[in-house]
Amino acid sequence: MSWWKRLWRSRVAPSSHGSIGAVRLALDGWSEKAPTGGMRIWRDARGDVLSLAAFDASFGLPDISDESALRLWCRLLAEKRHAGLVEVRVVEGALGMATSLIYKQLQKPAYIFTGMLVVPRQEGHQVWTVVARERGTTGMREAVVTTELIGAGKLTIEEYERSWAQDPYDPAYSGVDRSVLRFVSDDECFDERFPEHPLSKVRRVLAALPDAVQVESGVPVLYGNRM
Repeated sequence: MSWWKRLWRSRVAPSSHGSIGAVRLALDGWSEKAPTGGMRIWRDARGDVLSLAAFDASFGLPDISDESALRLWCRLLAEKRHAGLVEVRVVEGALGMATSLIYKQLQKPAYIFTGMLVVPRQEGHQVWTVVARERGTTGMREAVVTTELIGAGKLTIEEYERSWAQDPYDPAYSGVDRSVLRFVSDDECFDERFPEHPLSKVRRVLAALPDAVQVESGVPVLYGNRM
């Protein structure tokens, strides 16, 4: 079983409800493969995966206007996968209001980053998921940022041990191993310096999706009139 399929094993089963077949993805570098498990699948040249699935109400997403509930839901979703939450955002664009979240897992020696764009609809949720992993030499982003911050006097050894890795919204959270909690180096401000890092890639894909989704003319879909 491939690594990305193992990551999907603990997810809520996709619903057959919803016309995801009407969706067309115009995103450079991604090629569609055979569908699997009720999902549509795309891959890029590095073997990373982008998928689209429809989920019914059992997905359990809270009202996205409730920031605390939304963050808790995303944190627990990550926790069930032995992952740490990196960020949660509410975004508005061509797909309407949606929830964007990123979490990370560790399959030594590499980190795997998963980004999800959840588009809620009365008919059901449509969920885009992008999964990218470290390849080759791992840990370079963390090592470079740590060294520079310490060298510049912006990070002490004590601060590193205390707060380098922590949940972005609850510093006291300890529901998963510290190794998968959000690092200081996971901040978006470092993405430009590490454009090939999987976290940078996941953020780019999530940001690009609303403008990259097209709908086949004449076929009803869940996205509503904004498409």
